[in-house]
Amino acid sequence: MTETKEFRRLKALAKRYARANRIAQHEALDLIAGELGFPHWTKLIAAGKKGWQIETEQMAGVEAFVKRPLPAATFQSGDPEAMNRRFAYLEQAEHGMIGDHAYRLQQVFHDVIIAGEGWSIRVPENPGAPPIVETFTDRDAECPVLNPEFLQTALSLARNRALQARAGLATDWPRRSTKPDLSGVVRHPLSRSESDVWFCLHCDGKITGAQIAQNLWHCPGCGASPLDIFDTPLCSDDDGKSFLPVKTEGTADRDEPDFRIVDGRPKLDLNEEKIILLIRSALLDDATNISEKLGALQAEISVDDENGVWIALEEDLWPAGKEPVQALAVAELLGLEVELESSWSTIPFAWPGLGEIASSTSEYTQMMLDAYVQYGGSPDRKAKAS
Repeated sequence: MTETKEFRRLKALAKRYARANRIAQHEALDLIAGELGFPHWTKLIAAGKKGWQIETEQMAGVEAFVKRPLPAATFQSGDPEAMNRRFAYLEQAEHGMIGDHAYRLQQVFHDVIIAGEGWSIRVPENPGAPPIVETFTDRDAECPVLNPEFLQTALSLARNRALQARAGLATDWPRRSTKPDLSGVVRHPLSRSESDVWFCLHCDGKITGAQIAQNLWHCPGCGASPLDIFDTPLCSDDDGKSFLPVKTEGTADRDEPDFRIVDGRPKLDLNEEKIILLIRSALLDDATNISEKLGALQAEISVDDENGVWIALEEDLWPAGKEPVQALAVAELLGLEVELESSWSTIPFAWPGLGEIASSTSEYTQMMLDAYVQYGGSPDRKAKAS
């Protein structure tokens, strides 16, 4: 039988499915055959030799199947109930309802977050890390995620979306990055180096190729990302011989989530940057013309450790006798003592007095350009590095 483009398409889909779910190619072929009503791939090939052809609707069904990855354990058990349940979860995406409670489901980088009013669940990219459940109320208060049945439903939705995210990673990586060879050698998805033993930069752990591939290149011990996994120990005097093997704690997608109570109330952190921002804004309130606005923007402001703020105003831009009333009022509200100074520095434009008679920045800009043309030559409009 000459292989048709439809059969070549099925093989290509099986290859993609195998990569996404980190299973053998023959398992993926058998699963696709099962979607078409055949017990395994060999039976499908035999039917093709006798004239069987795949219909357009069947091909569309296979393509949809490939987009819905499942964990390897489900493949091996062949539990149709588990498969149907996971398919049903995956069909509920982005926005939906769990009972009377609305939720949104989204992927942030390769983490998956499901959230609603007063709660959220994050399933990390790392398969070995537990889900993180955050509530924005007291544990004794009414919050749907504290209901075990609600929690399990939400977790199932998030975990199934996480399977899709991880499948996307596995599909993009080299095949050898997720499936060790007979010697346990795997290829780093980023550096492309190959080894059967790997080392974590953070915990100095020694990791087998099978362990690191199974955990999507996150350290099974401390959870460090693939960026921190190397084929040679970076901080060792004996080539890593003294490093202890990493013991895998638990299994991927552990059932017990990590509960955290978050105080969602806004907290005021008046650091130096924010104080300077408020003082400068107040100086702009005090400014009555374009020249003074430029002076407010150019002012030097610093905050010391003894509840004091220092303001230096350029004499050519800010009148010597003018007190910044609004800036002083803001400083008083913040409990700060103000030290005012006049300074001399290089002003941004010549003829600062033009800003005292202009009614707007656009009018000032035109007056300034005209003055340069008349007295100083055409302005240099090219941006220069500082």
